[in-house]
Amino acid sequence: MDCPYCGKSLIPGFIYGGSYGVNHSLRWLPETKKPTLAELELEGEVLNKNRFSSQPEVKCHKCTYCRKIIIDLDE
Repeated sequence: MDCPYCGKSLIPGFIYGGSYGVNHSLRWLPETKKPTLAELELEGEVLNKNRFSSQPEVKCHKCTYCRKIIIDLDE
């Protein structure tokens, strides 16, 4: 899938939310990574500045270049 903003390839992944330890944050991981505590803490890209919220997992595609995330709500 290509980014509708810049035309470059999007990276498929998921947005995860929850509370693990004292760190409450939304994090993005590529779909090739398993959402273990270690992966989320070490490899997950923090998406929210407010670390006191949690959200369920959401499938999405991220553009590394223009920093946009595309979410298909039907998936």
